[in-house]
Amino acid sequence: MKHVKDIQTLKTITVEELKSFEGFADVSIDEAQHIIQTLKELSLLTHNIVSSHATSESISKFRKAK
Repeated sequence: MKHVKDIQTLKTITVEELKSFEGFADVSIDEAQHIIQTLKELSLLTHNIVSSHATSESISKFRKAK
């Protein structure tokens, strides 16, 4: 699994997509952009942690556990 180092390469949702989820319809554009950026950073951190500590065997065990 490739480490994603550049946060710009991650696909992100749009403000409109975020506002379509229950509970987010009334957030301001600035709040929505902040939420999206935070989610993007969290997903990057999570991906890099899992990628650096996981082996292909542990990943397949995790997927089977679901």
